This record gives sequence, structure tokens and C-alpha cells, in this order.
Amino acid sequence: MIPVMAERTWTAAQLRAELAKYHQELIAAGNHRPSTIATYIQHPERFIAYLEGSYDPRQPQGRNAR
Repeated sequence: MIPVMAERTWTAAQLRAELAKYHQELIAAGNHRPSTIATYIQHPERFIAYLEGSYDPRQPQGRNAR
């Protein structure tokens, strides 16, 4: 039988706080290029924005927006 795990929930603010800690750990590790760190952080930021309703993947974003 597979054990049932308690569901853990996070607010967007808590997710952003944990992502900020992760960002600092990546920088402190000293073995990642800035572009790699940016990729590791920007994708989760976009996902959190999606969860909050402030990002729509169906709409043009950034440089390619018209």
C-alpha cells in the first residue's frame, strides 16, 4: 500500500520567498553562469505569475509582443 502524504499548500508569496532563497543559493554556489541562473529563476517566476492569473501563455510576451 502506498502511504498517503499530507497535502502541502503554498501561497504565491511563500513560493516567491522560497524562489528568492534558491536564487541566492545558486549565486552563492558560484558554479553557474548568470544566464543559467536567470533561466532557473525566470521560468518558475512565470509559472507563479500564471497561478496568480497575471500571465497568460496564450498572449504574446516580451520582445515578440505586438
